Amino acid sequence: MTLLPNGYRTVLTLYLSKATTREEIAEILQVSHATVRTQYMRAKQKLLQFIKQGVS
Repeated sequence: MTLLPNGYRTVLTLYLSKATTREEIAEILQVSHATVRTQYMRAKQKLLQFIKQGVS
C-alpha cells in the first residue's frame, strides 16, 4: 500500500480498515462522493497491477 499515491492510500485505508462509508470519507476529506469513488476504484486497480507485476 505504501506504493500508492497519498489520496488513493488514504481513501483505501479509511474504507477498508476503518469501515468508513464513502459518504463519510468525502466529508472527512472535504471532496465529492464521486472523487472518493474514483480514487477507491483506481486504488484497487493499482493494487491489482502491483500484485500481477510482483511488486512488494
